[in-house]
Amino acid sequence: MIRLLDEERMSLTVRSQKGMSSEHLGESERELSMDTYIGSAFLTNSVTMANDTDWLEKPATAVIIHREGIKSFAHAPITIEGQPIGVLSAFSRSAKGIFTEEFLELFSNLASQVGVAVRNAQQTNKLISAREREREMQIAKTIQLGLLPDRTPDLAGIGLAGICVPAKEVGGDYYDFLTRSATELDLVIADVSGHNVGAALIMAETRTFIQARATEIENPRDIMGALNEFFFEDLTRAELFITMFYLRFDSNSRKLRFASAGHSPPLIWRPGAEACERLDAEGLILGIRRGVTFEEHEVQLRAGDLLLLYTDGVTEAESGNGEFFGEERLCTLLREHHGKSPQELIDTILDQVRLFSGVQTFTDDVSLVVMRVA
Repeated sequence: MIRLLDEERMSLTVRSQKGMSSEHLGESERELSMDTYIGSAFLTNSVTMANDTDWLEKPATAVIIHREGIKSFAHAPITIEGQPIGVLSAFSRSAKGIFTEEFLELFSNLASQVGVAVRNAQQTNKLISAREREREMQIAKTIQLGLLPDRTPDLAGIGLAGICVPAKEVGGDYYDFLTRSATELDLVIADVSGHNVGAALIMAETRTFIQARATEIENPRDIMGALNEFFFEDLTRAELFITMFYLRFDSNSRKLRFASAGHSPPLIWRPGAEACERLDAEGLILGIRRGVTFEEHEVQLRAGDLLLLYTDGVTEAESGNGEFFGEERLCTLLREHHGKSPQELIDTILDQVRLFSGVQTFTDDVSLVVMRVA
């Protein structure tokens, strides 16, 4: 008979048996106690045996043994890397004195082989589970990336590009382009706290809301308010929050209106400028409180201006000595590489962040959107 440890109940449960009566099997589960020979074998990690059950020192065992007519028995601990995980038991109803030293040595070796088999089975199950999880996460990643824009809008007078690089299989970053008319375009970038499936689900829900409702709402400030009210309960239950920046651009007037929910301020670089302009507006992170009032501001863009939206995975990337990449380095890259296309500029920023941090993979999700006014 093989008994293995049930760690939740700290007892030995039967996993395999032969030759036991139904009553004996029903009583075979054992608490870990020195009051039984089986418990003693496990707790002392040593073989226990009785070649003549007429003389037993443990009353709890004697009651069952005598009722079942067992004349001799032996218990050997089943171990993994020296630690007991169960007990291998054998008994005889016909003979006494059969458990010789040679037999016990063979019996102990057999118990060791059972331990090896259990360990291999556990490792195989873990490997299968890990591969299943990996496959599920890969499917989730494919679905999530499929929710991001697969092309840039065809709007006269601008160049546009965007990218999202999750730190893990799935993440909480999100960006989108929404064409409102032949001359109006909405840009949105957001960061859901966390890097797990929960964050990815909230991101997908955010995208669905914006895609369905944004064209019905007049301005960025009111979109933020509607999002906050809609997601408040879901975010509270999930203990998550969202930072977001929402912009609306009119290619005729080149005016840019925007509102923020605690997100990193986008940067504008204008030809000939040494410093960048920060777009900032007061607004609380989504999911913190109901009834939040969001500010809305407006800025005039001109030909050659560059607009950069980003998540904090860029500015908070750390070097080996703990220094942040920071906003100033981003502005320097805009100034030094302003002649590149939006996509080339994004590639340059990602390369520079990797060089700065000294690793190819990011520790936080990274999203970038670049718009150039033609």
